[in-house]
Amino acid sequence: MKSVISTTYDDKYLYFLPIVTWCWNKLGVDVICFMPKDVDNSARDKILLMLKHSVEWPPRLRMEFFDAPKHKEATYAQVSRLYAASLDLPEDEVLITSDIDMALFKVPTYGGTGMGVVGIDLVPKKQVPMCYIYGDVKEWRKKFETNGRTYQQCLDDLLEGIECENMRGNYWGKDQEEAYNKIFANNGHAVLIPRSNGQNQFAQNRVDRDDTNWRSYVNDELIDAHLWRPGYTEENFPKILELLQTKYPNDNFDWLVEYTNAYKQLL
Repeated sequence: MKSVISTTYDDKYLYFLPIVTWCWNKLGVDVICFMPKDVDNSARDKILLMLKHSVEWPPRLRMEFFDAPKHKEATYAQVSRLYAASLDLPEDEVLITSDIDMALFKVPTYGGTGMGVVGIDLVPKKQVPMCYIYGDVKEWRKKFETNGRTYQQCLDDLLEGIECENMRGNYWGKDQEEAYNKIFANNGHAVLIPRSNGQNQFAQNRVDRDDTNWRSYVNDELIDAHLWRPGYTEENFPKILELLQTKYPNDNFDWLVEYTNAYKQLL
């Protein structure tokens, strides 16, 4: 299994790359992360810093880079996760999409064949949540009609002709809409796994950064955590550190403290 995430070089997101990679690797899952090809010196220094502070060397992380106009980078990054099957991967390799700021502590149960969607009850109708979509490479290629195209070609075919004043505002949900359209096209089927707690849009067994009662969910049933942003601030970093130390009390997190302090020096 490989987790598929993406990021721009916005510090609100890029900072989380080693943390989220560490969490997935801890579960035995490799990570593929899509990023813009236009890397400035500041972003390059931060990526090198992340690699330097990786607990496991080399980290089980594959970085893939796409071309995008500057004002479309966020949308390209979001959608890129749908096209990881365009990479040279075995057809039976399972891919699961996720977010750059979502820490995993337990891989959601998936007992079906074909595509699986976790948390379908957390998003608007005719959308599919990116946390999480399952499927083997063969199924991803079939559903998303990659047809031998590279992920860059897939992205350009979908997004290149779109122009609007605010890509984030108008097309921030393009990934979830496209996932819905492709998975359920022609009466398509997917195994749907609910996550809602039945009261609001908070998911069961998830620490959510907007929930002041988050500590009550840190137990053996915890699946994931939508981490506090920006993660390196004096307000948010202690929460992230406390969460990880609580889940992994036998691990040493000096690397994370050192990484965070060094990252802040590059801001």
